[in-house]
Amino acid sequence: MRKSTGYRALAFTCASCFALLFAAGSRAEVVPLCESSAQFGSLLDSTEFNKAVQALPPAALLDPPLAPILPEKSFLRNLPAVAQQGTLTQPGSPGSCEAQSFGYGLGSYTAARNANGSLKWDPKFPQNSVSAAFLYALAHKQEGRSCPQGSLALGYLAQLVSNGAPTRQGVPYRPYCSYLDAIQYQADFPNSYPDMRRFRIGSYATIKIKGDANAIERIKQYVANRQAVAFSGRVLCGYGKKVKFRNGVIYETNIVPNSGHGQLVVGYDDKVGVPGRTGALLIQNSFGTSWPPASAGSIAPPGMAYWSYKSFATTQSLAAVAYPRSDIQTGDRLLIKNSYFAPQGAIRRAYQWAPAAGQADYLILSHVFSDPIMLSSVELTEPGTGRVTVAANYGQYISSGYSYLKRADGSAFLEGTYLVTLRGATLGGHAVAYTGAVEIGPSRPARLPGRSMTGAIVTGSTGTPAIISLSH
Repeated sequence: MRKSTGYRALAFTCASCFALLFAAGSRAEVVPLCESSAQFGSLLDSTEFNKAVQALPPAALLDPPLAPILPEKSFLRNLPAVAQQGTLTQPGSPGSCEAQSFGYGLGSYTAARNANGSLKWDPKFPQNSVSAAFLYALAHKQEGRSCPQGSLALGYLAQLVSNGAPTRQGVPYRPYCSYLDAIQYQADFPNSYPDMRRFRIGSYATIKIKGDANAIERIKQYVANRQAVAFSGRVLCGYGKKVKFRNGVIYETNIVPNSGHGQLVVGYDDKVGVPGRTGALLIQNSFGTSWPPASAGSIAPPGMAYWSYKSFATTQSLAAVAYPRSDIQTGDRLLIKNSYFAPQGAIRRAYQWAPAAGQADYLILSHVFSDPIMLSSVELTEPGTGRVTVAANYGQYISSGYSYLKRADGSAFLEGTYLVTLRGATLGGHAVAYTGAVEIGPSRPARLPGRSMTGAIVTGSTGTPAIISLSH
């Protein structure tokens, strides 16, 4: 995919772009198209998402793991302020939308929450939110790009898990390339920004929207669970100054070819919109609070818009959720570490989740580390004399979060004591390993018959096949 530049509002004059499709006889149908030459801020690279940890539904992480009944509407509170990515004449240029959505939006919201959902601070203030400008400049250095080009998405979350970011007060955002390109990842980093570790998050995981019939329901579950969802996809026709609303909701499904834009889901309402076609997600954009125009007919707060479920599901592609940082607590099962350099690691919970008979079963480990590590793999040896071991890739930074194994053969994993081995590296690059044991009970809420992993197809947290080996 070609490199992407800043989001240009001029590109959305869809009504001025037409293709004539001649039908039978002399009658012609005019079909509006959007500009095909425009470039935008998100690179929409599915490769980075395909390699990432895939998010579990919120129900899988509850205790007991039972799916809650969703309310007909839900809205997040304690949100960071609406960002002004560009200028009033070019609201989306430079192309920092992924820094605004995955970094500033999702990162600031998640860092402001404790693991139990309680609030730490109000992220709408500059001193309580992360710097999109710093993150955008850092991503460009890491990816070899420059302003006004766009960027990938998940590097922002990896940075927030591993090292955090300075505040929006310390490194404010200004929509000018001369300013953004001058921001340096300083030689004495992170000591030059002593407050940046305050904005570390625990971990993140991804969601595929395109091609998943359950994507809307999943996203609603995250919102109801007080989780924001950052996402990227194609840009809707007219999304700049000519955005159109019907009963206060966007129903547009035509897109700007070769475009990409990142935003944030902050709510939903099953009842808003055109009668017979109600239901919409509440989207926080990064075009400032003067968007959408007051005359457009939006019923959302300034800087936000309701998208119909169909509009979202048919035009958007990739998404991610994040999890707050947590400290090791009394009752967590401490693991044995093999190195002085390794931070302390522990398992908080180890259990099976099977949502229904005939569906997949998951063996889930809840991890906590005193300092982030790059977790490369998770190995589990099942109970019994056969010494069956499964090794699954992880490949992300984590300080608190989860890993899992999945099987879809109608069976549960065996109950009993499993040996655990975690392999990875510290932030300083030292190879580390952790060992311990966890007790795995029966699958819940569905009780599936337990069977050895021998001969089964087991996948790991990234959705790729795990390696099963047998030793005596």
